[in-house]
Amino acid sequence: MDLKKMFLLLPIAILFSGCSNNTTGKPQEKKSPVGQLGFTSSDSALVQTFRWAKKQALTYVFENDPVGDWYEAALPGREAFCVRDVSHQATGAHALGLQRHTANMLKKFAANISAQKDWCTYWEINRYNKPVPVDYRSDKEFWYNLPANFDLLNACYRMYLWSRNPVYLHDSTFIKFYRHTVSDYVQRWDLGLNRILTRKRFMNRESYNPDDPYQFCRGIPSYYEGQPGKTRLGVDLPAFQTAGYNAYAHILNLRNRPAEAAVFMQKSDSVKTFIEQQFWDQTGRRFYDLLSTNGKFVTGGSMYIYLLYNDLLWNPIQIASVLQAMSDGAPIGIELRSHYPEIFYRYGDPDQGYRELLQISGPKTKRREYPEVSFAVIGAMVTGLMGIEPAEEANSISTLSRLTAKTSMAEMTALPVGEFIIDVHHYGRDETVLTNHAKKSLIWSAQFYGAKDKLLIDGKTTPAKVRKDPAGLPVSWVKVTVAPGQSVSVRNAEKGK
Repeated sequence: MDLKKMFLLLPIAILFSGCSNNTTGKPQEKKSPVGQLGFTSSDSALVQTFRWAKKQALTYVFENDPVGDWYEAALPGREAFCVRDVSHQATGAHALGLQRHTANMLKKFAANISAQKDWCTYWEINRYNKPVPVDYRSDKEFWYNLPANFDLLNACYRMYLWSRNPVYLHDSTFIKFYRHTVSDYVQRWDLGLNRILTRKRFMNRESYNPDDPYQFCRGIPSYYEGQPGKTRLGVDLPAFQTAGYNAYAHILNLRNRPAEAAVFMQKSDSVKTFIEQQFWDQTGRRFYDLLSTNGKFVTGGSMYIYLLYNDLLWNPIQIASVLQAMSDGAPIGIELRSHYPEIFYRYGDPDQGYRELLQISGPKTKRREYPEVSFAVIGAMVTGLMGIEPAEEANSISTLSRLTAKTSMAEMTALPVGEFIIDVHHYGRDETVLTNHAKKSLIWSAQFYGAKDKLLIDGKTTPAKVRKDPAGLPVSWVKVTVAPGQSVSVRNAEKGK
């Protein structure tokens, strides 16, 4: 097939069991090899969704290939993994026990950044440890979307929090990748705030052939690829840049380099302010998602979802605008849609999150076999439905039940978080039981919706603190130390069990 036609035919994304009651304090250590994650619930639809997603995701897992341990994160059949897809699939993969696979894949990308490729890495790597030929001809002619480096950097930080693997903080390959991304990559592609609005669409090339996809797709300034030659900037690029700078600041802090961390936290804040000033349409009360090469801001690529995916918005009007656009928008590809459940759960609409979770995993959904879908479902069930998140503080996690009225109980078992294996059991939104299967104590922030002045820890009344979640909703919480082998219950003092 003619190469140009082949590229134009590619899909848009490539174009673009019961609760433990052990209270003896005696460790009951569990190991979490691949696929040990479990889920039970009173809601048969959620159980069916989990079973499908786990089985489907594990069919994409491979080991002992020339590239090492890996899982598919690209079009099925390519035997490859792509930067964008891996970065999104990583949380679900971690929950399924694929920590070493993800670390290997992220390091392969980090290792292949180079000055010859203008500080890009390979867009896709196959099982033979080679760049995928459909995306790569040479260091001067290859496919690359510019949000990728920042997306990858942010994924590395998230995977450090989930795994506590020190390689993400101290390995020289990762350190060099982070450093080149936040400096040389930004300069080479004119992504500084003083140049980003007037940057040239086609850069870093000696010649340009508009009929050669290897050339016009080298440096696409967005994950949106519907008009690869007419978009100067997608809002998703600075959105991931904000997240990337923020992640790097946290990594620097963890490496005891606070002065440098402060610089990049300021850079993150500056890019976030830039997005709000440049892409927010005050009159229409919506975000533009694309800046065209003619200098006009337009909508049409749905890239605004990455503002919420990267936790950039706190203005209730702006948050509501994006959520409404997601709810009312035209049908979009499964790649973008796979982000919807986690976003709706996180931003105060668990009913819509629930519907999206079941919709993208449903047997009638076209292309649900795309690897990103099953991994995203698992990730959304962990962080969205169950509200389980690691904290930067060592040996710490938080939980927040987002069960809807359709689900009276849900339990996730054998979930790896750093050195820990935990079970989390939600009874509606009013009680959570956490079991720690590790040999050391875990610090648990037990959270519940609503402003409450007290919560019950194993029946004992305890003063609660109140904060707001990303959607601005009040959340009450207490901090509990869970000893090795122990199960602890925290519940709403105003509700009976």
